[in-house]
Amino acid sequence: MEDKQLNPNESIQLIEQMIRSTKNKLADDGVLLIFWGWLVVVSALVNYVGLQFQYENSGLVWAILMPVGGIFSALYGRYQNKQRNVKTALDGYLSYLWAGFGIALVITLVCGFSYGIKPVYFSLMILYGLATFVSGGLLGFKPLIYGGIASFICAVVSIFLSEMDQLLIIIIALLASYIIPGHLLRSKFKSQQNV
Repeated sequence: MEDKQLNPNESIQLIEQMIRSTKNKLADDGVLLIFWGWLVVVSALVNYVGLQFQYENSGLVWAILMPVGGIFSALYGRYQNKQRNVKTALDGYLSYLWAGFGIALVITLVCGFSYGIKPVYFSLMILYGLATFVSGGLLGFKPLIYGGIASFICAVVSIFLSEMDQLLIIIIALLASYIIPGHLLRSKFKSQQNV
């Protein structure tokens, strides 16, 4: 098979098609933003309520739900990879971004507790913000950019809060950076499918 030389218009159309393909894939992956957003919100709420009622094991919700989320994400990622026909450079950038996010998240969770819970919560919100901010920039999707900025602001605010109240600010950060943009991406994806 010969490589066909593309004229400038064909090149631009091909690039635009690849970007649309990646945006649609991420919109479909909006499922993972929504899933993780709600999973972390539920975990934070359960932990917060447990602490309010002085239930000393309320933090176990994280140890139970986060591995379940990891298993779901791995299975969903495998399914998505089987469905994908074309992989673009933008797909690769996003894959590395979210893989790096996952590695940084695990390191923060495993090693960060030696410094106390407050720095861990602060770092998590910075990581949430970074991943969504950069994803939004790569995709040109402003709700992700704004959600990332909101997560950065929540991290700064969390410095002035108690450990228990940091759970509430994490909820706000996840609503802004994962849940709302995730639902908007999903909605956009569904509307494009109906056109």
